[in-house]
Amino acid sequence: MRPILLAILLVPAVTGEVCAQTAPPASAVASSERLGVLEVAGNSAQTQLGKPVHFEVQRLRVLGDWAFLHARMQGPNGQPISYAGTRYEDASRHGQKSANYDALLQRKQGQWSVQAEAIGATDVPWTDWSHRYGAPSSLFDEGSGN
Repeated sequence: MRPILLAILLVPAVTGEVCAQTAPPASAVASSERLGVLEVAGNSAQTQLGKPVHFEVQRLRVLGDWAFLHARMQGPNGQPISYAGTRYEDASRHGQKSANYDALLQRKQGQWSVQAEAIGATDVPWTDWSHRYGAPSSLFDEGSGN
């Protein structure tokens, strides 16, 4: 099933803009939670890369005060993210980076913060995040929806 791009959500970031493109199902995360999660994750990814990052959300799940985001990073014009000029450039040149972005976020006192993130993972990085950070394991279930 191909994702359909239904909405473009622009979220201001520290040094540019973060854009999330997605096609959420009816059971999707509430838009205010979605905005909060995407803004914090986008700012973190942008800080790590030193350039604007746009997300094509593959999966976003919130359970209580925990959120899991799996997305594809894109450049400003929708092209795959370029690692040129970043600390990941050499790894990318050797096929050790993808366009994937994965993050585990926790809400404390009403504010989301990134507890763990993987930029450009070529394997599943979240296999131990439940155990390591105390997040509910069902947060990472594939069939859990957007």
